[in-house]
Amino acid sequence: MKRFLALAVAVASIGFLTAGTASAVDTYVAGDAAAGIAAGRHNLGGFSMHIGAVGTTEVCVFCHTPHHTNTANNLKPMWNRGTSAPTSFTAYGTTIAGSTISGSDIGSTSLACLSCHDGVTTFDNLVNAPGKAGVTNNGSDRGYTFYDFGSVVSDFMTSSRLNLGLNLSNDHPVSVTYLAGTAAGLRATNTTISSIDLTSEMNTSAATYDNGNLTKNLWAVKGFVSDTATIADLLRSSKVECSSCHDPHFNNKSWQEVDSTYSNVTADQEGESNGLFIRRVGGNTGSGVCRTCHEK
Repeated sequence: MKRFLALAVAVASIGFLTAGTASAVDTYVAGDAAAGIAAGRHNLGGFSMHIGAVGTTEVCVFCHTPHHTNTANNLKPMWNRGTSAPTSFTAYGTTIAGSTISGSDIGSTSLACLSCHDGVTTFDNLVNAPGKAGVTNNGSDRGYTFYDFGSVVSDFMTSSRLNLGLNLSNDHPVSVTYLAGTAAGLRATNTTISSIDLTSEMNTSAATYDNGNLTKNLWAVKGFVSDTATIADLLRSSKVECSSCHDPHFNNKSWQEVDSTYSNVTADQEGESNGLFIRRVGGNTGSGVCRTCHEK
């Protein structure tokens, strides 16, 4: 155990040395895998460069399992975590398009994300624990100790801005039907994302400011960076979900503006942005994420 703890602390220290480094190089082209889970903050195993557990080095187990998955509320894919019930959440309410979203409407895709970001469910609340540690229907806390930069982490999600909580009424609506052409300037769902003009009304330097990402407008869809994806590809059953903007596996290191806001490592315990796992290459430079769906 001492050897394992030393390894976890050493790897975390590497993350500290590289934290806050601006990542201005665009290395993504169409066809690239939307990868980076091992190096990103969603790796909660002992080999993580960020927050990691002493007790297992597995990466995928904190979200997925090939057997005995949690199928409550239609959770997918191969979900391995306990979750709060949909009715536990206070949803957005009524949108400007007239759609009303209640807690019971929160879909399985967003529930999966909220199984960490609800501020209630612990990191180690697993259904099928690593190895032969047992199966518990709907999940149970496994008692792992998590470390960040060598320090024990006990309340990271409950104290962090990453904790959305059970009140989602102050967040972008999720599990809401995308009503193109009705309100909020929503573009047609068959719009090819890379064809959207995000620069013509801006300063001429906007086209090259983020290595041309505003011009290319590439998004990570179905696990790959795409130049043929449409807005429909960002939706789930025609609805906007957390996954419409974020890919938890995509360590998107192309957003020039974001890492510089992550310099206060000891206070926010994050170290680096991981591009906020945003699907759009170039992140929200020029509000490109917002203006892809909203024609503004």
